Amino acid sequence: MKRICQRCNVISQDFNLWCQEKYCPAENATEIFDNGEWFGPIEIIQPIVITRSAIVYQARRGEEEILLKVANVGCEEKLRLEAKAFLQLTKAGQHPLLPVLLPAHPQGTIDYHPYGWTVIEGRVKYYEVFKFVDGTILRNLLLKNPQPWYQHVGWIILSVADCVYYLHRAGKLHLCLNPDVILVRFDKQGIPRPILLDLGVADPGQSIYELWNENYNLAAYTAPEIADGRSGVGPASDVYGLGSLLYEMLAGRPAYEYHLKKDPAVLKNVMEGEFKTSGRIDLKNIPEIAEKSITRQYDQRFPDVLAFVKALQPNFPPIPAERRSFQVNWRILFIILGALLAISLLLVLALSIVPG
Repeated sequence: MKRICQRCNVISQDFNLWCQEKYCPAENATEIFDNGEWFGPIEIIQPIVITRSAIVYQARRGEEEILLKVANVGCEEKLRLEAKAFLQLTKAGQHPLLPVLLPAHPQGTIDYHPYGWTVIEGRVKYYEVFKFVDGTILRNLLLKNPQPWYQHVGWIILSVADCVYYLHRAGKLHLCLNPDVILVRFDKQGIPRPILLDLGVADPGQSIYELWNENYNLAAYTAPEIADGRSGVGPASDVYGLGSLLYEMLAGRPAYEYHLKKDPAVLKNVMEGEFKTSGRIDLKNIPEIAEKSITRQYDQRFPDVLAFVKALQPNFPPIPAERRSFQVNWRILFIILGALLAISLLLVLALSIVPG
C-alpha cells in the first residue's frame, strides 16, 4: 500500500509520507492499494484513476470483475450522498453513460447497501461497487494524444452533455466535470463511448457553497461563480464544465494551466477569465462555441446544456448506434437442449412399447 498527497502529488512507497503542504498533514494522506492487495473481501487489480475525492480501482469480488470506488479522507459524506443519488437514478431509469451501481455487499441488496464500509489500517473506508467497464480515463487518452480527431471530440462531448442533461432533468447539477471523471471505451467500430464515473454535487437540496470545498473539483475546471461564492450557480455552470473539456481537446491544452500551481493561483486566473484562444481556425464555429461556454460571465454563456448541444450538434454527423455483439445465453441453451433430449427419450420410450 502507498500514500499520495493530493496537493503536491508526492507518493510514498513505504506508506510513510511527510507532505510539504501544511493543510494536508501526512496522517490524512490518501492510501493507494496495489495489485494483489485486499480491500476487505475485494481483491485489487489496479488503480484506474485518482481524483481529489476518491480512487477508482479495477478489482475482483469473488469471480466477478468490478469497479471499486473508495472515498478519500474527508470525502466520505460525498461518496455516501453519491451512492444514494445513483440509487435514485437507477430506479428512475439507468442512463447508458452512467456506471451500473451494484450492492456494496454481495449478499445484500442495492436498496439497503448502495455503499459499504470496511476498516483498513484502523480507518473506516467507505466505498461503492459498480459493474466493470473496460476503458481508459480521458486524461490518459489526452496525455497520449492531446488533440484527438475533431469528430471524436464532438461525439465525446455530445455524449457527456446528454448525460449531464439527464442529471439536470432529475433535478441535479454536476459542477465537477474534468477529464479525470470520464472513462472512455471504444466499441468494435472504434467509436468513443464515454462513461461518467462521478455524479459531482449529489445533494441538490443543500446550498452549493455549504457543500463545496477543494475536494470537489480541480480549480482549473471550476466555474468562476462557484469559486467566488456569491454569484448564482445553475445549468450554465455545467455548460462551463463541458466547454472546458471541449476547449482542452481542441487546443491540446486546458484553458487554465494548473500543473505545479497551487489552487489560489489557478483560481485567480479562472476568476480573471483570461485564457488564450484555442488557435483552431480549421473547425468552422466549434472553437467559438467552446470559448463562449467558458466565458467568465455566467449570463454570457449558453443558458443551459440543451442550448449548448443545439449549437454544437450541427457541426458533427450523428453518433453511430453501437453494434451489439451476439452473445449466447448458455444457461437457456442448455435448458432447451435438455428439454429436447428429454422429449427425444420419451418418444423413443413410447415407440419401444408400442405393440409390434
